Amino acid sequence: MNPTLTTDLTVNDTISDDAELRLRAAQIKPLTWPQHKALREALISAGLPPETASTIPLTIANPQHMLDQLKRRRPELLAPGVIAQSVTTDILVAGLVRAPENLRMDEQRWSGGFKMPRYTTYTENGTACMLDLADSDLGLDKEKGTTFFYDQLKMIDNEIELRNKYGADICAHGIRIGGTLFPLLLRFPNRVPIGGLETGDCYGRTYFIQEKEGMTTSKVLTALEKVPTSAAELRTHPLQKHRASLLSIAGKITAPEPAPITETERLKLVRAVMPSTRIVLSVKDLSLAEARRRIVAQHHIEQPTPFSSDTAWQIRATAVLDSLQTKGHLKTHPGILAAETRRWFDNPTEIPAHTAHRDDIAALVAATLLLDTDTTGDRNITAALRTRGVVGRDRTRARSFLTAAVIARAVPGQAGRQSALERALNAKGLRSMGVDTRPIEEILADARDELATAKIQRARGNTDIPPMEPATQQIVLRGAFYLTCGTGDTVLLERSALNAKKGEAQEPGQLLTSLAATRQGLEQLAQAIFDGRRGYPVRSLEKDQCATDLTTPPADDKKMTAPTLRALALTPDDSVEDQSASAMLAEDGDDLRRMVDSVTTLLGTMEGRSDDDKIPTVIQQRGWKDPHNRIAPGLENAAKLVRTWEMRHEIIGQNSSGDLTYGEGDTEETDL
Repeated sequence: MNPTLTTDLTVNDTISDDAELRLRAAQIKPLTWPQHKALREALISAGLPPETASTIPLTIANPQHMLDQLKRRRPELLAPGVIAQSVTTDILVAGLVRAPENLRMDEQRWSGGFKMPRYTTYTENGTACMLDLADSDLGLDKEKGTTFFYDQLKMIDNEIELRNKYGADICAHGIRIGGTLFPLLLRFPNRVPIGGLETGDCYGRTYFIQEKEGMTTSKVLTALEKVPTSAAELRTHPLQKHRASLLSIAGKITAPEPAPITETERLKLVRAVMPSTRIVLSVKDLSLAEARRRIVAQHHIEQPTPFSSDTAWQIRATAVLDSLQTKGHLKTHPGILAAETRRWFDNPTEIPAHTAHRDDIAALVAATLLLDTDTTGDRNITAALRTRGVVGRDRTRARSFLTAAVIARAVPGQAGRQSALERALNAKGLRSMGVDTRPIEEILADARDELATAKIQRARGNTDIPPMEPATQQIVLRGAFYLTCGTGDTVLLERSALNAKKGEAQEPGQLLTSLAATRQGLEQLAQAIFDGRRGYPVRSLEKDQCATDLTTPPADDKKMTAPTLRALALTPDDSVEDQSASAMLAEDGDDLRRMVDSVTTLLGTMEGRSDDDKIPTVIQQRGWKDPHNRIAPGLENAAKLVRTWEMRHEIIGQNSSGDLTYGEGDTEETDL
């Protein structure tokens, strides 16, 4: 396998120069037989059962550090009424027992689905939490007890998969926040007791790593069941072999003359250790099982006061801009330093209009942050966002949220405007904008030409057309800024309403795309820029009226309204006068698309109909019967026919070029 290049943990053909990777390599140390015996004796002295004390050393990343910690353990207050002795060290995740008592499952426990017994506290020869499946009241034999344990743990795994959004990030970059572990003794029918450390408040972190590394519950228990009694047995122990493989990888990185490692080796190393993890050894005046429940409950229920969504995105925006500025990826106007551009981003309300208009700043922000995926700048944004908690499902629209947060600094405290702007930034074609400092009149002239050319190409059946060309991007982004963040009491580019009726379901991004595709819509967007720059409300243009920079504000009856703008976006453009079959077919396709949108909207309206806004709706209560029995068959036949056409196009037309050659008679002056 070849050495690979990753976005934030770099492994190249010579050596990783990433500090985090080197640190992870340095966390793992060998475990000798004398160290194992010393740790076992120290853990027994600390009050742990021999079965547990014998296996815990196998899970300690740095045995000597653990010995030092055991000598300096002291009482701590870990939760209300919980005074405990604990140590903090780095842990090898492979040998942890995923906690069979999981407070997250209490709802399912009382609803009858989750049957795993709760812990008791073992006190006969030391103290540990104990799961006793050998209890005669359970009526389990060896085979049934093992199967029951695995089945119940699978229920917890499924709950973690459903609730925890950090799995993908943990698997890609390892565990960065340690948890709290507790000594555990497992008793199965007709099987020797199994001791180890259970995951306490870090079940999810452990689960994702173990699953990705192939450390199933069965493998973990089998390994912990083998207690080494000699140096030879320690060398052949599964967890000691796992440590040896990690040390082999770490040695390539920490050697005086480092060697390259593969991506598989990198992932194995970064997943191996849970750093700075607390191990609770004993508690005062309380059972260990109850102390565990108090500590875990406190960590999950009594969480820190969360940031508001807007605050969180502003924190993330600052981190991203810092990173991009450091690495030279801030877009700037010609002759303007990156530091000055950053000042514009941070304080847009303080920048005078003769220096930069607010839409100039908005366009620069979009050019900097709304990038195509897998570009250098976008990978830097991904890395910076990860440092501020954007992982998993949060990444879905992170770029538009981030860009809207920075642009909306020009209108502080206007949450509704920022929400509409974020949806507008999802318009197709706004990614990877350039920087354009020309007067709006010149940009608009180019945008008109781009639109005319695109209309001709679409009329001739060419579907390989960018959603927006460069000049059109500028007009659309700047116009969207003033339609959401401009002068006036309301947002003109409105979000779709709840239970939207026909013509009200389109989000701002869809409306923007539609406006950009028509001559009148493009002119209206440009008019929003002219009026917005003068601090005027946006005026509504008449049909065929061109955008103009006027020095007087619009009369009240000439002001643009949100319903008028939505209606304009849904109004199809005049067709080009190209009477070829391909052109007419393209127009038919546009008509068909609008009809499908109307049908989809109508179905949504039908589904939501209820008497006096009651729930459930009529359809939820009793469904609906087509009185003529024609709608479903008609839609099915239509869909089948369209799919047949598409298949024929792919088979016959796959080698055809979209850029067809036309004679002079194929176009007329009116086309342009």
